[in-house]
Amino acid sequence: MLAKLPGWVVDNDASVRAEVAEWKGLTPAELWRLAQMCARDALWAAQISGRRQRILDQIDPLPADAVVALARLRREAGWNVEDR
Repeated sequence: MLAKLPGWVVDNDASVRAEVAEWKGLTPAELWRLAQMCARDALWAAQISGRRQRILDQIDPLPADAVVALARLRREAGWNVEDR
């Protein structure tokens, strides 16, 4: 084990900030365009894999804390589950 980390090692916060630096300051429209491009790439990869429908049918369950947080946000926003 190293007694001291090399100088190029940065903490997690600095690492994340460096990774997203190129996207900081983009407009919502620019971010939406990037999201669309990512979605198209994912759909293309699913199609090429030959398992498109199996991939699209896959649903990852939300963690319990996320379900609770979404319910709270919907309640605070005045949304009813029946309205969805």
